[in-house]
Amino acid sequence: MSRRLRFALTPLACALALWLTASARADSLRDTFTRGNAAYARADYAAAVREYETLLESGVADANVSYNLAAAYGSQGKYGQAIRYFERALREQPGDDGAERGLKLARDLLGERQVKQRGEAIVAERPPLSSAVFARVSEETLALGLLLSSALLGAALLALMFARAEAQRLGLGIGASAGLLFALLSGFGLWAKSDFGAAGARAVVIMEAAPVREGADLAARLSAELSEGESVRILAREGDFARVRLARGGEGYVLKSALGEI
Repeated sequence: MSRRLRFALTPLACALALWLTASARADSLRDTFTRGNAAYARADYAAAVREYETLLESGVADANVSYNLAAAYGSQGKYGQAIRYFERALREQPGDDGAERGLKLARDLLGERQVKQRGEAIVAERPPLSSAVFARVSEETLALGLLLSSALLGAALLALMFARAEAQRLGLGIGASAGLLFALLSGFGLWAKSDFGAAGARAVVIMEAAPVREGADLAARLSAELSEGESVRILAREGDFARVRLARGGEGYVLKSALGEI
């Protein structure tokens, strides 16, 4: 049995209802999701992809849809696309165990295929420890933590200006210190989530090979080649090309059709 069949779908979760507003539209979107699951169950992965992508085109941003789309792509052997959407599912639902397992499986299977085809694999690097520490915390939670801890710090410092009793000043000093500590942790977490302020949108190479050129023209000189599954940052778009920053360093131009934005 092919290992690609180990990709499993998520059930239709209650969270899916959060973006369903009008009842008629809700029924339509639920039906689309159900059709995608049914197509996947009968191994019609291309049809499943079409149904899930219809949801994305309708404005749905839900970790269940991203996960199932990743599973459908992975079951077709399109591991670059699978990596893209497992990454998106983890952005929408940080720390999800199923998405983390799916992402690892997609990378492993892609690496195995690359070894068979070219004798080597482009192995995805582990995220920095600072980013991994906050992997299970959403940006919204960190932002709320920063807001509340900053408010605590401000209130404690203001109260210190009027406190006279030594015990009060000691307690307010501890509160201010705690507020400062949590504000620093939350701010650092948000910074780590943004890849420490790296410019551009994250994207994944979804084609087997993507030539990198020195200009936004098919006649421009080749400077490198990216492999499926590699990550880049999209800095700008010029016609059919995107100017990207490579994870390995340097910049160049790649066809937009070869990239999938996360």
